[in-house]
Amino acid sequence: MSISVGEKLVCDPRTLENFNNLLSCAKERLQRDSSRFASGDFWKIFEGEVCKALDKSKDFVGVPDWNIEYIGGHKFPDIVARINKNQALGIEVKTLSTRNDSWKVMGGSIMESTRIPDVSRIHVFCGKQNPFEIKYRSFEDCVEDVAVTHSPRYMLDMNVSRENSLFKRLGKSYDEIRHMKNPFDAFRTYMVDSKMKRNATSDGEDLWWFSPSIDEFSKLDLAEEKFASSLVNNKVKFWNKLSADEKQEIKIEMLIASPSVLEGDYEYACQWLLQRKGVVCPSFRDNFSAGGRTVVNGVNVPQVIGKINEWKADIAKAFNKKELPQQHFEHWKTRVLSIGKFSSAEKDVLRKNCSRYREKDSSIKRKIPGFTRSARAF
Repeated sequence: MSISVGEKLVCDPRTLENFNNLLSCAKERLQRDSSRFASGDFWKIFEGEVCKALDKSKDFVGVPDWNIEYIGGHKFPDIVARINKNQALGIEVKTLSTRNDSWKVMGGSIMESTRIPDVSRIHVFCGKQNPFEIKYRSFEDCVEDVAVTHSPRYMLDMNVSRENSLFKRLGKSYDEIRHMKNPFDAFRTYMVDSKMKRNATSDGEDLWWFSPSIDEFSKLDLAEEKFASSLVNNKVKFWNKLSADEKQEIKIEMLIASPSVLEGDYEYACQWLLQRKGVVCPSFRDNFSAGGRTVVNGVNVPQVIGKINEWKADIAKAFNKKELPQQHFEHWKTRVLSIGKFSSAEKDVLRKNCSRYREKDSSIKRKIPGFTRSARAF
């Protein structure tokens, strides 16, 4: 039998029982000699020690022929228990240094582009340093939610009940979602609805669904790890070296990804610009607020509202290029209109300008399928 990426792999009950016994035995071995984990860089040594404990436990649990492979690096999972050339099980190692009762830890990207293809089941093996304690569970059972860094990532909780796991709430199994052509789609509506319910206003978790194409999005899985490398290899560009068209496109995307720039808060936008686009901009503020105030439709407004008025066609095109449902634009609109520094008159200018644009540019509505569903008006 040959295994390919995307194929559903099934483990028989006996194999799963052996796997659970292996994890249990490794846990006991590590706990018997826990003093070595009391100080130092716990996360650096725990992964390797887990691998050694698993290897030493093989004979004891009756699976001497299983090959324990330490993968490490940026692959998922960290350790593979290879049963034969066609079948393998995985162990993803996590560490916590906190002294409180929390067992929550960030997982990997929902795209899983670095997953080892012939691993059928994965368990999370999580160690806490002080006091030393270990818990392990199947990956599917301990995924509590989706959190966001540069892209959606699984949030794990070793204590979450199986009935309250994310996949139970979604009504889809982990295997169903990971075998989708674009797992991103399974979480899109869920995440936007969650933000709406919580009235989320932080850019770090805002509007993550304004993503690149599926091919580009998959490449972001390693963005955090490759980011430092890009700096070392001089791949970073300076803003003043970009063409006018490049600057305009980036400013529109930045405004959508980080509405906080409207408040004069550029921290997340600067991070987004450098990490997502590899661009450094020393005079960041000038892109949005240089010049103080301007007049739009007879109303004296901050320069940044003037920019939105100037860029409204490009903003609509950017949203509709993604062909996003109406609710995504509504979420962005709500975020923008919730900004406290704008007066009611200034917010009215935002609404009216976009409404007028919708009536004026009917050609774009015909050309861009998402227009009537997404960026129609404030």
